[in-house]
Amino acid sequence: MSELDDRYERGQETRRMFGGGQITGGSSPGAWDIAPDLERILGEGLFGTIWRRPALTPVQREMITLSCLIVMNREVQLKRHLGNALNIGLTPEQVVELIIHDTWYSGAPAGIQALTLCKAVFDERGIDFTPARIHDGNEDPDSLFQRGEEYRRNYMGTGGPARPAPPTQAEVELGRTTGEYYWGATWTRPGLDLNSRCLCTMTCLATLGRHGPLRGHIRGALNIGYTQDQIIEVFGHMTLYAGIPFAREAMDIANEIFTSA
Repeated sequence: MSELDDRYERGQETRRMFGGGQITGGSSPGAWDIAPDLERILGEGLFGTIWRRPALTPVQREMITLSCLIVMNREVQLKRHLGNALNIGLTPEQVVELIIHDTWYSGAPAGIQALTLCKAVFDERGIDFTPARIHDGNEDPDSLFQRGEEYRRNYMGTGGPARPAPPTQAEVELGRTTGEYYWGATWTRPGLDLNSRCLCTMTCLATLGRHGPLRGHIRGALNIGYTQDQIIEVFGHMTLYAGIPFAREAMDIANEIFTSA
């Protein structure tokens, strides 16, 4: 057996992991009828090589994949990977929480669409999911904001990018709103740990090409214990989901930060 054959066989093992022990037709099986070489290239390079690299776990890699597909609004592949996520080991609670978290990067319409697809997958599998009610409508907004601000500082530190000019009053008010609901109401939720939220955030920002905030979250990742290799691995995994230009740009930014750290 050649090395490429061996990679392809490892890729088939990955696909069996996706399918709960068996290889399914994938999200778009008809595609291989007109591009069998692409099926082989992805089988070797994506499923047999990238997915098998040890720096990240299969669960972490599936979180990266889901985050790419959510922010890019790839419905067909997203539905398939929502099922894969359950087979790989994510709980229904974690899957829903990941979508809630990524809604801040994809926007509410894409987040609601992802939840609709998720509900369809749960129904097909007979999963009786009862969501936890975490958000307390009676909480004082100051408490919500302070809780989020403390969480943000512990994760990202006290520094921040220099501002070219003082913010307008409107920006101050909007910043307060995102402080309350982005940091206070979402990041502090118990459904995903900090490492997972950081992983998803780096993926979403790199996929969207949002380099400014990506820099801050790469620094946050280093602050909470991610290694340089693991951070590069996040962007390497998204190469064939979000595209090589976005992955390479994110790697370049990460390497600049590593050099200056």
